[in-house]
Amino acid sequence: MAMSPPPTEKSCATRSLKLARHLQRSRPDIVPPVEPLSGFASLLEGSDPSMKFVLRDALAPGKLPVLRANAAGPLFRGTLRFANLAVSVGTKTFGLGANDLATATKFAGLAVGPISKYAGQYGPNALAVDPTALPLPVSVPRGVYNDSTLQTWVDQLVRANSLEPGSTAIVVLSPPGPLNTDADPSRGVLGYHGKASIPYAFVNVTGAELAIADPTDRFALALSHEIAEMTVDPSADLANPEVCDPCGPNCQAPIRVYFDGTAAYLGSSSQFPPSFDYGFFLNAVVQPASATQCPAPASACAYAPPRDGSSGPPAAPAARAARPK
Repeated sequence: MAMSPPPTEKSCATRSLKLARHLQRSRPDIVPPVEPLSGFASLLEGSDPSMKFVLRDALAPGKLPVLRANAAGPLFRGTLRFANLAVSVGTKTFGLGANDLATATKFAGLAVGPISKYAGQYGPNALAVDPTALPLPVSVPRGVYNDSTLQTWVDQLVRANSLEPGSTAIVVLSPPGPLNTDADPSRGVLGYHGKASIPYAFVNVTGAELAIADPTDRFALALSHEIAEMTVDPSADLANPEVCDPCGPNCQAPIRVYFDGTAAYLGSSSQFPPSFDYGFFLNAVVQPASATQCPAPASACAYAPPRDGSSGPPAAPAARAARPK
C-alpha cells in the first residue's frame, strides 16, 4: 500500500493515516501502539518484501470499513482556531510571519461560507473562524516530529486555552523547515486532518508572502481541502467520506472552484491559474453520488455551492471579479 505519492504528485495524507490508525487497533503486529518518529510510512513502506503480503491480507476486502458515499456520523459544528506555531530547532525558530498567518486566517474566513454549503450535502454543519491565533511554541531538537507528537500539541492548546471539545477545531500551518514525517512535502503531501481530543487540520505552507488569491499555490488548495474534509469527517475514523480526494489532488489533477471577493461563484477549472480573474479558490468538494469514485467525474466537482445543501448541475460562471491585492 503506497502511503505517499512520488515527489511530482500532490496528495492529502488523511486516508493513509486513517488506515495506519485502523491497523494500530486491528493489527498491532504491523503497526505498534507507539508511532515511530519516522512516521507510519516507515512501517508500511519498509524494505521487507514480506510486508507487502502481510498488508495485502490486513487490508483485504471485508477487513476494512466500507467506503461510504454518505456520512454515518455527525459533521463538525463549531469554530476554527489557528495555532501560531513556532518550532524551535536548536538556535533557530521556524514559524509563519504575522502577515502570512493573518492572510491565511482571512482566507479561511472567506472560505468557510461556501465550504459549509458544499458540506451541507452530507449533513448539518456550521463553521466560523476566530481571528485570534493561539500561541503554540514547541521544541523539536532534531527538526523532525510525527502525527502523534502533533496530537500532543493540539491537546496542549486545548488545556492551555480551555477550549470546548465538540465545538472547536485547530488549524496548524507548518512553515518550511521542520518536518512532520507523516506529511513530507518533498513527497508531495500537502496536509491531512485528524482528531486528538478535538479535530485538527495540518497544512504544509510552501512559501512566504501569502495572498488570499494564492496565485503561487502555496497554501489555499491544502487549507480548503483539509477544512472541507474535517468538516464532513471530524472524527477521522473511516466512518465518513473524504469529500475532496475524488476531485483532487489524490485522484486527479485538482479541480478548483473560484469565487470573487464576496464569495460569489465564478466557475470551476482544473487549469491553474484560470483564464479569468478571481478573489479566492477552494479545492472542489465532490457530490455525494460520486464520493466513492476515484477520480470523480468533473461534473460532480465543478458546480456552485448548493443553497440548501443539495447538489445540482454546474452553474455558469458569473461576471469576472478583480483579483484582490
